[in-house]
Amino acid sequence: MSTFKARGIIIKENLVGDSDKSLIILLKDYGKFTVWSRNCRSSKSKLLAGSSLFSYADFIIYDNGRTLTLNQIDIIENFYGLTEDLDSLAYGTYFLEFVDKNIQDATPVNNIMLLLLKSLLILSKSNVIKPKLISKIFEIKFLQLSGYMPITNCCSYCKKEINNENELYFGDNGIVCNSCKNNEQYLIKISNNVRLVLNHILSSPIDKLYNFNVSENILNELSLVSKKFLNTHLHIDLKSTSFIEQLESI
Repeated sequence: MSTFKARGIIIKENLVGDSDKSLIILLKDYGKFTVWSRNCRSSKSKLLAGSSLFSYADFIIYDNGRTLTLNQIDIIENFYGLTEDLDSLAYGTYFLEFVDKNIQDATPVNNIMLLLLKSLLILSKSNVIKPKLISKIFEIKFLQLSGYMPITNCCSYCKKEINNENELYFGDNGIVCNSCKNNEQYLIKISNNVRLVLNHILSSPIDKLYNFNVSENILNELSLVSKKFLNTHLHIDLKSTSFIEQLESI
């Protein structure tokens, strides 16, 4: 039996009984764990403010060898700005669900945690970059950090170097040149500008990811690329995706 302190972010919550919660917390240096927050829904509870989705905090956790229980929460950031805009809240919720479904329990993923925190911060405080673009950058960088790296500087089949070709495609493993397009049945035709955007995302450190914007046409192309990239390597259904699709159709 022991008590330890860890910094993390709450990525999922489930109500239990009349006053408890079961929280899934992504902890720095530890990974994803389920932690009980007892009596936290009581108005008198010291855990009330911090035991909610998006809470980024220092958590003091008691481990009895079978379950983890919250003893104390010292909030660092609650991303309150997300609650002031429906689009931002929808995408923020999507990021949490995406991370929860795509990482294993008890496996440290500090780089992915940093990506999540940076993305939520930009989403909650920036009025310059669109939430949809933030989400595409997040998805592509997440896949890269998870070991899925598309080939973007040469054709993924013939290895011919790509410069300013007029006709490019994106396939299962990355860029496909016009000469090799018959090697795959389902390809997305893309512009060279989208390839350059992909290169920027893949080569940028997390703290420099969100320093650019794109036109609506480029964003639409990038969305198709990201969707294909996700469908090739990850096979999950997220509840938050359908709500975002409804918002984007309005």
